[in-house]
Amino acid sequence: MQGSDDTVLAPPRRSSGLRRWFYRTGLSVRLGVLSGALAALVTAGTFAALNVEVRRSARRLISEELAHNGRTLVSLQRDNRRQLVLTASLLAESPIVLSAISTYRGEQQTGNAQRADLTNTVEGALARVGEGLRGGALLTTDENGRVIAAYRRNADSSLRGLDLSSLPAVHHALDASLVTISDEPYLAGLEVGSMFYGVGVAPLINDGFTIGTIIVGERVDSSLVASLRRAFEGDVVISAGPRIISSTLPAALSQTVATSRDTTGSSLTLGGEEYLVAVIPIGQTQRGTPLKITLLQPLSPSVNGLTAALRRDFLLYGSLAVLLAALGAGFVSRSVLRPLSRFIRFMRVGAERERVDHAFDAEDASREIRALNESFDQLMAALGGKRTELERRGAELAASNEVLTDEIQQRERIEKALRESEAQLRQSQKLEAVGTLAGGIAHDFNNMLTVISGFTQIAIATLGKEHPVSEDLRHVSDASRSAAALTHQLLAFSRKQMMQLRVLDLEGVVEGMESMLRRLIGTHIKLEVVHVGEPVRLKADPGQLEQVLLNLAVNARDAMPGGGTLTITTTHRPNVSGPPGAVLRVTDTGCGMPADVRDRIFEPFFTTKDVGKGTGLGLSTVYGIVIQSGGAIEVESEVGVGTTFTVVFPAVIEMPLAAQETDENEEHPRGTETILLVDDEEAVLDFARRTLDACGYRVIAARSGVEALTQSRTEQHIDVLLTDVLMPQLSGPQLVERYLAKYSPPVIIYMTGFVDDATMRLELDEDVVLLRKPFSALELARTVRSALDVHRAAFPTADVS
Repeated sequence: MQGSDDTVLAPPRRSSGLRRWFYRTGLSVRLGVLSGALAALVTAGTFAALNVEVRRSARRLISEELAHNGRTLVSLQRDNRRQLVLTASLLAESPIVLSAISTYRGEQQTGNAQRADLTNTVEGALARVGEGLRGGALLTTDENGRVIAAYRRNADSSLRGLDLSSLPAVHHALDASLVTISDEPYLAGLEVGSMFYGVGVAPLINDGFTIGTIIVGERVDSSLVASLRRAFEGDVVISAGPRIISSTLPAALSQTVATSRDTTGSSLTLGGEEYLVAVIPIGQTQRGTPLKITLLQPLSPSVNGLTAALRRDFLLYGSLAVLLAALGAGFVSRSVLRPLSRFIRFMRVGAERERVDHAFDAEDASREIRALNESFDQLMAALGGKRTELERRGAELAASNEVLTDEIQQRERIEKALRESEAQLRQSQKLEAVGTLAGGIAHDFNNMLTVISGFTQIAIATLGKEHPVSEDLRHVSDASRSAAALTHQLLAFSRKQMMQLRVLDLEGVVEGMESMLRRLIGTHIKLEVVHVGEPVRLKADPGQLEQVLLNLAVNARDAMPGGGTLTITTTHRPNVSGPPGAVLRVTDTGCGMPADVRDRIFEPFFTTKDVGKGTGLGLSTVYGIVIQSGGAIEVESEVGVGTTFTVVFPAVIEMPLAAQETDENEEHPRGTETILLVDDEEAVLDFARRTLDACGYRVIAARSGVEALTQSRTEQHIDVLLTDVLMPQLSGPQLVERYLAKYSPPVIIYMTGFVDDATMRLELDEDVVLLRKPFSALELARTVRSALDVHRAAFPTADVS
């Protein structure tokens, strides 16, 4: 029950510290905190709403005041500008100015050259008049709007020739057809170098004709800003387009104001401060640049002053409300939760004992407490029943677990065996694929080697041993035998080599190769040969068995570049777990192999040697020979310790037979029988025909099975049918089958350089004579003569010519 109580009161385990404390504290404290928080939230919400309303009202009042001030300043500015127009109008009627300009214009109209003294006279008249004016500039133009003379206080007055015809006020003053009762058309701005002026323009009229204009300007600079600040408490920015003329703000903020398009009454945020804006246009210069005065009133000081007192009152009264709400909630919760606390103590006692000794007295408790008490009684009763059920299920689960464990172990053993079988299948498929390729190569290669070796031997026999070319031809013959050995190695690797099985003494084979192996592995490696028990005999191809031993020795040598010990052991495998076996074990003390390399060593073309130092066929050849011989091979290796290859062949009890020596110089067996020779390879056919002709036989040569059947119709008797196995249209076995269906059976001899399942079956047939390519002239002669002699011994009454 302690767990149930924690589930109700405790927070999630991953909660933060403050949140965890809040969830774990008593309900009375939590209720007080929540009540105080609610009161604080209401107070804060009320204050926020009032604060927003106060800011809105303050903004409206300040905006109205700013608009009023802007209108007042605009009115004052316009009055000031109208004063400039009035001054210009009065100066246009000044006798001094009219006299000077009339004289200048008269000289110009008479065609006389422009005189500098007249221009100076006009500028002197303007200077005398301008000294008494409030404005800072006085200019006069001709009827084309080009400046005749100018006077600027405290500045260079040389503005002669400046074209002001594009200034709207000048254009309006020069056009007599434009009449207005307002002064606005005669107000404009003037840009002279880096200085700007607000100007008023009046026409110069003489005898009813407009002869030019008089322009009175007041400089727009910091003095104007100072005068505006005396009547306005905010900030002032005077700008000409994006250019700042004068400002009370920092340069960066002033630039923002100059480039903004705010209008009077809008707001603008500068440097985190909100301002209300009022814009007073001055006019456009002759270049079209607008001059304007921007008034900015900050909102924060005014609003903060209004809300400060409100904030203090809300903080005081809000804190008092929060405190009273928390105290009241705490008092109420204690009186309400006291019965609940007593019931919780009762449940804890029952949970600790896992039983209740007496019922909880809930007669005077509230309805909620009575409902909890009933639920608690039901829970305790259910727990008792569940405990009994749990114990029973636990026993059943333990028994099921034992059964499941056994099944899992059995499944793991099955899966392991399946993986091993899959690995063996993949290895077999790889060898089968490469073997198919090797068999096809061997067929063509053996035909070529038969031709090379055969005709080389014929050439040696024709020329004689003493001929100077004979030695070269013997080198060719030796090379062809080496190539034939390579072909046999490919076939052995692919497990498709035709084997010449003989009973061999394993100890004798090892001892016969011992001297060659010592030369092969080098003096830096020690060779130890150990024979355990009685001599071991097996049935295998002697050349292939030597190939197995040779390849394993080379592999051990390469694993011990720094030297070591190579141990070759022969022994018996006792007849305990299977049939007796002949064991060949090759052990080295080399570098060893990791598991990933050990699993791939029998793969075709897999090698860990450098490029050009290994073909990857050595161990694959060993594997193919061992499997084809009915044996098995295992490997054990440990990195840094060494490797052991264990080869097991089926053991036999027969005694080994002496091997027949082959000497190419001995005389070839001869005969006079008739031989039907069939081969689709022209060169092989020619070599075999010449060899048999030289031995005294009558040879009928055919290039295909169909041709052989055709020629046999004209022959009364054929003693030997010597045919290639693999031929187009009609294979060797098919030729023999059709021949025997019509004629008496001759001696059948098959020739083949290709190995497949059909050829393997021919090899295993004791009634079939099989001659493997490449063969020499002596092997051909021996095979034919031996087959004829065996046939004659078996059928002494047979008609053999």
